[in-house]
Amino acid sequence: MKTLALLVCLLCGSASAQYVVDVQVVDLQISVSDKQGNFLTELNPEDFIVLENDQPQQVLDLELKREPFSIGVLIDTSSSMQKVFQLTERSTKDFLSSLKADDEYFVMTFDDKISTLKDLTKKADDAGGDWKDLRYGDRTKLYEGVTSALQKLGQTENTHRALFLISDGVNTSGSGSLKQAIELAQREKVLIYCLIFADYDADLNGLRQLSESTGGTFFVLFDEFPRLQAAYDKIAADLAHRFTLFYRSTNDYSKPTKPQIKVSMKDPKLSVRFQRTYYPR
Repeated sequence: MKTLALLVCLLCGSASAQYVVDVQVVDLQISVSDKQGNFLTELNPEDFIVLENDQPQQVLDLELKREPFSIGVLIDTSSSMQKVFQLTERSTKDFLSSLKADDEYFVMTFDDKISTLKDLTKKADDAGGDWKDLRYGDRTKLYEGVTSALQKLGQTENTHRALFLISDGVNTSGSGSLKQAIELAQREKVLIYCLIFADYDADLNGLRQLSESTGGTFFVLFDEFPRLQAAYDKIAADLAHRFTLFYRSTNDYSKPTKPQIKVSMKDPKLSVRFQRTYYPR
């Protein structure tokens, strides 16, 4: 969010009075697609409808250039995921190799412990290599792992951030909660993409909420390489077509506030992904 100070002059005869008016400008990362899933970027501010707490807001501008991303990859290495780790590693490495030179990423794992498999690395400086020294724990600190990865992303310089969660969707131990994860992701402006290998105990509704409330996407996978690869292909296309929407907010951000945001298209055949709640910095 940007606060712009505008100087307003009111002329009263030969005298003039000057007032400084704060204008709250909110920026959102969004993507727009049609019913066939094709992404669109040739759009104008007047194509959008933005509401804060159901009140209309003025869309000011669009920044259509794709900015560098900081990406966190968070992989479940609990014992229940061991059978699919090989294909997870292969698909994830293929995706990471397709990132732009200015993008950066890290890889973390979670089970009984939260570990960093590969520290933050710029794509242009990435030498590749195998993921070694893996361990498989019996328990799953899913939300603790998500929180740790979000905190790490919050320290990056890039303002465009995304987290990929690859898991069977079962949280069995550790600190943190779904509510806390969503709030932290929204505060740090992180898109969350959940790639979930189906499990009867998986909290699919909760993880779908985690993705959708942050502007990301939710995928349910099975033990098949093409499904995971297809999910990564869709994520790559989504990131490639992300752009920034700026609007003037009527809320007073100098006070504690957490407005509920809704973005829609005037063309009902189009859909838009966006963060549902905005936390001013």
